[in-house]
Amino acid sequence: MKFFIKLNTISALYAVALFIAIELIVNVSHISTLTGWEWDNVYCVIAVINVIGLLLSTMLFICLTKKWTIGRKYSYLSLLLWAPYFILFFSFIPVVFPINAGVTLFPRFSVLIYGSVILYPVYILFINLYASPLRTDYEE
Repeated sequence: MKFFIKLNTISALYAVALFIAIELIVNVSHISTLTGWEWDNVYCVIAVINVIGLLLSTMLFICLTKKWTIGRKYSYLSLLLWAPYFILFFSFIPVVFPINAGVTLFPRFSVLIYGSVILYPVYILFINLYASPLRTDYEE
């Protein structure tokens, strides 16, 4: 049971990391109006925040995966389990914080979001491969 809770926790953390990165990208206009910065400045700040967040979250995920799921084949279920949490976050947040009328996404945002969601399981796979110990089936 503890493994199931740990697996769902790390899957939810995977979903939160991608959700925050995408929400920052989607809310460029809101951030620009709140701070008074030009859109170009907001783009640069969000890009830096996302890169730093990616590096820090990767280190966190590797540490947690090494600590919690050492040598377990079921740790690869997180490749699938992050998606329901991600969908839950994306359906819950617009209810709480609705987007203002007249705010539309640019096509490049949509491509970036779809590309991120499609490539995210590959990112999780590499983390699981890196964090799982090498196993030898033979003894010398």
